[in-house]
Amino acid sequence: MKEEVFDVIEQIAGSDEFREDLDMDLFEEGILDSMRAIMLIVELENTFDVSLPPSEMDREEWNTANKIAARVEEKLAAD
Repeated sequence: MKEEVFDVIEQIAGSDEFREDLDMDLFEEGILDSMRAIMLIVELENTFDVSLPPSEMDREEWNTANKIAARVEEKLAAD
């Protein structure tokens, strides 16, 4: 499941450099910005059939590949 999340991040970001460090801050490194973050949320919702309201996505809890994968896993477990 994590690999699928990482694949979606790579697709939206257009970069796979985060795979070298899954705890890299994606915003600080310029891999994600506000627009890509919204695109990522939409793509993750479509791919995993979960609801990820942007209002619940605090940037500090959503800034690394590992945190994004954990959030999707939480949502899948809750549904």
